[in-house]
Amino acid sequence: MKKIVAIALLTLIASAAVAAGITLNGAGASFPYPLYSKWAYLYEQKTQVKLNYQSIGSGGGIAQIKAKTVDFGASDAPLKKEELDASGLTQFP
Repeated sequence: MKKIVAIALLTLIASAAVAAGITLNGAGASFPYPLYSKWAYLYEQKTQVKLNYQSIGSGGGIAQIKAKTVDFGASDAPLKKEELDASGLTQFP
């Protein structure tokens, strides 16, 4: 039993070490930037995962996510289903 607990603990520690080096990059709409900045700070405090968001406008965020140069994009306006399907993107409010 002690061996199982030790393995589980080592797995958790290793996972935390890996997560500590993660940075998620995003770009897009300028309007939500203040909120995203606050969320990014709070998220990093809890998870050690950095969130880098560039406020470059909705069009820029859409272009970058389509080009796969960022991990996520943000837009003030939703994309059409056809555009999502063609780009292989998933959208949520």
